[in-house]
Amino acid sequence: MVGIPYQLFGGHNDWGLLGSIPIRFLMLRSPIALLTLLAIGILCCGGTPVSAQNTPKIVAAPPRTPASEPPPSKLRELWVLPQKGLSPAEAVLAQTLQGLVNKKKARVWLRSDSILAIVEEQLKREGVQFHEMSSPWELLKDFRSQVKGAIVYRLNTPSINVATSLCGPMKAVAIDESLLPLADAAGLKVLADVRAMDDQAGWDKYHALFARGVMIEQATTRSGFLRDLPVALNAFTMYNNNSAFRTYVARELGPQTIAYGWGPDEYGWVRDLSRANATAVAADWCSDLSALRLLPAGKLQRPKVERMKAEPGVRYIAFVMSDGDNIQWLSKDFVGNSRFWASPLRGKFPISWEMSPILAKMGPRVLQYIYATATQSDDFIAGPGAPGYTFLHSQTDRLALAKQAAPYLRDSDLPIVSVLNENAGSLAETIPLLDQSAVSSVIYKDYSPYNRRKGDIVWHRGKPCLSYKFMLWSKLMEPDGLVRGIEQMPTDPLNNEASYALVNMHAWSWGDQGGPLVKAQETIDKLPPNTRVVTATQIMQMLSDNFSARHAKD
Repeated sequence: MVGIPYQLFGGHNDWGLLGSIPIRFLMLRSPIALLTLLAIGILCCGGTPVSAQNTPKIVAAPPRTPASEPPPSKLRELWVLPQKGLSPAEAVLAQTLQGLVNKKKARVWLRSDSILAIVEEQLKREGVQFHEMSSPWELLKDFRSQVKGAIVYRLNTPSINVATSLCGPMKAVAIDESLLPLADAAGLKVLADVRAMDDQAGWDKYHALFARGVMIEQATTRSGFLRDLPVALNAFTMYNNNSAFRTYVARELGPQTIAYGWGPDEYGWVRDLSRANATAVAADWCSDLSALRLLPAGKLQRPKVERMKAEPGVRYIAFVMSDGDNIQWLSKDFVGNSRFWASPLRGKFPISWEMSPILAKMGPRVLQYIYATATQSDDFIAGPGAPGYTFLHSQTDRLALAKQAAPYLRDSDLPIVSVLNENAGSLAETIPLLDQSAVSSVIYKDYSPYNRRKGDIVWHRGKPCLSYKFMLWSKLMEPDGLVRGIEQMPTDPLNNEASYALVNMHAWSWGDQGGPLVKAQETIDKLPPNTRVVTATQIMQMLSDNFSARHAKD
């Protein structure tokens, strides 16, 4: 496998390789937490800072209850096939069969690792009977009655996406030409041979078969991931460098189409979809979404952050981890990675994590597990983007998009929304979001650099939209430069909005130096006097408490 090259600007969803697992450039090392900061955290326990002193403070909160189990899935049995060891052609067969069988109920599971292994263990503890499969052909035998035939394609050509598109509506599995003898032996009738077709031809001939409101973009060389989802949803699947075609398809499938996968480049993909009033969800390395979306998690409730009263004579900053729109990261490597959720630094200082509200629909148990295993210092905001990653500046109907986002935000319990916009955009473009009762405030960043607006703030009917004042990004803003910027902030949080600042940590920076959590700790070690480290939620709450009344009519 080959990772997407790192991009200095706009590397928002860049990926690399870790062993045999494709991941974005994840990086961290395991430093020793400083005893001094731990002591300060203990002194601040209870979520209320002590009286101002000439030392920076980490504002902690009471410990949270232990992790809870999700409600029972009510599954009696599950057919499990390990992903490891499958050839590309076998992986496509397994996924398309999985999607077909999992249309209404989770019945087939492709075994993987990290949080998917955790979900599998949850099901085992429930008493679900596992049927262990050794090959996709064995799996096919057990579900042969649900398969009407085969769609023939050729690996690494556009025909793989045409075949993926047709499997759902035609109740078929995708068969690479190399597997035709085995398919014939299994009694599979060829329903269509699409080896000569590309995206345009597939759309022109079959567009009436595809579900509305959803589309998939998946590289033709990426055979082993995501393909169960389009089959389960009857979704059109493509991968194209033609911007006009992408925008046209997204508009035709709309309104407010949600596109899962990834395009040839981040900026162009998101821009093209935004122009069609659609949104993007980074998902091209996902597995088992057809099953995950059907496993109940109960009412999702993020851990609540204690409301704070602003302390005179100090400044407040909050660190926010980027890239929470990326559900392939959150549903795969995120929780088990010692550089992120499994970091020994997590819980040592307040950190706010971007989370995709789409997980409430596509992976509720993933979000439930993250919430349930949060420390007293973990905080959560939506985004960037809602319901998915989008450029508000290019959106044709921002009000319709905001109304679409609202139920996702309620279901994920994420009232603070992070927005990543084109540089040509403005904070005022978030007003339709601020008008939603599900939204308490908005956090704003530009495409490049994230902190281009330097902490600008706009108010709408008493709700703030605050832009990032700082970022923590390798070579663009290192800890020393960040500390110098913080030193220039005022210390009058009761009267001056500039006494509050957000720091967006670039998730994929410092692969060879320790990663973003280590750099956040390094920054905290150097903070100037009378600085408080809190969560993004606490900053937005204090802004509202102290300034909302002054902007009630703005």
